Amino acid sequence: MKQPEGFIEEGKEELVCRLTKSLYGLKQAPQQWYKKFDGFMQGNGYLRCNADHCCYFKRVKSSFIILLLYVDDMLVVGVDLEEINRLKKKLSSEFEMKDLGAAKQILGMRISRDEHEGTLKLSQAEYIRKVLQKFSMGDAKSVRTPLANHFRLSKDQCPKTEEEKDFMAKVPYASAIESLIYAMTCTRPDISDAVGVVSRYMSNPGKPH
Repeated sequence: MKQPEGFIEEGKEELVCRLTKSLYGLKQAPQQWYKKFDGFMQGNGYLRCNADHCCYFKRVKSSFIILLLYVDDMLVVGVDLEEINRLKKKLSSEFEMKDLGAAKQILGMRISRDEHEGTLKLSQAEYIRKVLQKFSMGDAKSVRTPLANHFRLSKDQCPKTEEEKDFMAKVPYASAIESLIYAMTCTRPDISDAVGVVSRYMSNPGKPH
């Protein structure tokens, strides 16, 4: 690591610091953080999900406690509040963390719970509004279906001239599709067919696409 400002001695400007442990910002830092967290969770009796290594679970009596990790954000789910509080206390003693209480939002999804009705809903209204603004569609009119029947998209509509290719190169087509894929994956499976159709032309989209 380069010497910090104020620590450089005259005549020793070429020297660097030798690290004794991981430092935030290093390319190894994410892996080191995950290894430490993984060791902590498994050391406390939690099993790592084989399908998703950022998902941990523990059987408590007749139910499960589930922890989801995204970088350094965590979401804990379960019905045994005593075990949840025990886990949070252990996490606080091991890591510097802030308990935000009942989850209201995560990864662009708003969480709405109705304990009386026994329901939990996920919404991405704010995320979708931001996507519309990003791609200058904030004032676009709503439609009843993601892709109307009269739209017929094909490879024949892909750019054929250099002028058309140069024009479409400035259009953030792939970025828009990726934004739609995230919404589709999280809360909008109803747009999956339309997203699948327009995704076919990501490598060479034309104006109709």
